[in-house]
Amino acid sequence: MNAVEVHREQIDKLSENTRLLRALAEQLKIPLLQIARQTELPKTTEYMLQDVNEQASMALRLLDGYLLSTQQISRGDLELQPTTVSSVLYDAAHNLAGIAKQYSCDLELETPYKLQPVLVHRESFEAAILALGYSFIEAQATQDDNQKKVITLAAHRSRYGVAAGVYGRQEGLSTDMYRRARSLYGRARQPLPSLTSTSGAGIFLADSLLEVMNTRLHVSHHHKLNGLAAILLSSRQLSLI
Repeated sequence: MNAVEVHREQIDKLSENTRLLRALAEQLKIPLLQIARQTELPKTTEYMLQDVNEQASMALRLLDGYLLSTQQISRGDLELQPTTVSSVLYDAAHNLAGIAKQYSCDLELETPYKLQPVLVHRESFEAAILALGYSFIEAQATQDDNQKKVITLAAHRSRYGVAAGVYGRQEGLSTDMYRRARSLYGRARQPLPSLTSTSGAGIFLADSLLEVMNTRLHVSHHHKLNGLAAILLSSRQLSLI
């Protein structure tokens, strides 16, 4: 790669970071507005304080994820380590439990028995699942109140490796829609209306975190659920390359 190509790639990355920051700023208006409204109430109950803490905690995690993403891009190659997918999904579910409860959304975990470890940068992978999970939880708020709200953090073996991501009962999520959303995020307020009425910053943050590990989110199916997942190579697969 010559100097011109390197410079062009750096500009492209800067542009993508700007778009991601715009989407994130739009996304964070929601929890910040909720926090502001609750603190203005004359009486604040312990339950309200818990809600404020959960909203603030999730906002900080999204910001941490963005900073981690920008650090990755400037640093270049990451050191990947064999990691069990189930442990990452479990930790992410634990950190999402509070915000899921606030949205009256159940969390489920599904991973096959004896799934091969994958080579990932664990901190980045967990941050990606956390951001993706938050977007799916928030998307449940637009569902019919009579419908049970559930998201599933899951992994399964696929033709190309291990698919790991977040799934729900959303309809209308397609590869073409997601491809268009990638080009619109940071420019449109609702780049992926079939999934969420927000800017979807968590989704595109997850995609950015995964890209440095040479994978991206794609539309995926897990049993009868639709979602977004990354394809990860197992440590055994990489040893054969």
